[in-house]
Amino acid sequence: MAPMIQEIEDVPSSGTEIELTDVESTLRRLLLDVAAYIDKDPPAPYDEYGNCVNPKHLQTQPVTLRFTGGWVRDKLLGIGSHDIDIAINKMTGYQFGLRLKQYLEIPGNPEKYGLDGVATTDKENAKAGGSDKSKTVGGLHKIEANPEKSKHLETVTTRIFALDLDLVNLRKEIYTDDSRNPQMDFGTPEEDALRRDATVNAMFYNLNTQEVEDFTGRGHDDLAAKIIRTPLEPYQTFKDDPLRVLRLIRFASRLGFAIDQPALKAMRN
Repeated sequence: MAPMIQEIEDVPSSGTEIELTDVESTLRRLLLDVAAYIDKDPPAPYDEYGNCVNPKHLQTQPVTLRFTGGWVRDKLLGIGSHDIDIAINKMTGYQFGLRLKQYLEIPGNPEKYGLDGVATTDKENAKAGGSDKSKTVGGLHKIEANPEKSKHLETVTTRIFALDLDLVNLRKEIYTDDSRNPQMDFGTPEEDALRRDATVNAMFYNLNTQEVEDFTGRGHDDLAAKIIRTPLEPYQTFKDDPLRVLRLIRFASRLGFAIDQPALKAMRN
């Protein structure tokens, strides 16, 4: 295992721009076209059960999409990634996934991206998105929240061009002293970044602007210095979710990064 505390000298600065592959560029174009399609017919503020799924303060905003977390970190490190988490500013992942499917069911739309359409049978779904030459989009799979395994929010997954996509809305977590299972709510990009386990995992790639966003203000520098640091005060980050301690140790080992001393001290406590 790589040392958790080490002196880092003359580390070259990591890049702040991301160059997409041809497949990722096509995916970006598809997702932005879906966002524009949604903006022409915005989602209703309430679902059929009366639950608020589109808060009032977000209803007038256009759909904004971001690649988040590990994909951004790995791309900046020059490491390829086939897993992409996609954060949506004003819809749940399930809502967006349904509209993605709806968009691709319109005749002529799949062909714009070299696709045949969305899988409609289990056999098609098993093969869908299995390689970057696959022309079928996988079906939607909802993964329910499981707080006991630190899965606090349901996500929706699908496969396109051999990429595994997780769709979820930007969120904030509200914890109480008597439970580590948070109340989830729509959040701002900054709130979503600050709730994450490490600054290097809290950067976003904005599909609309094609810019890397570092809302913690330390992600770029920590990536360059090979440091694992929590976005918030370490004790609070670990108190909210103790499993983050193990995740950060795993990241430090896998990436050869050092855990900063305040976080290491909080882990020992």
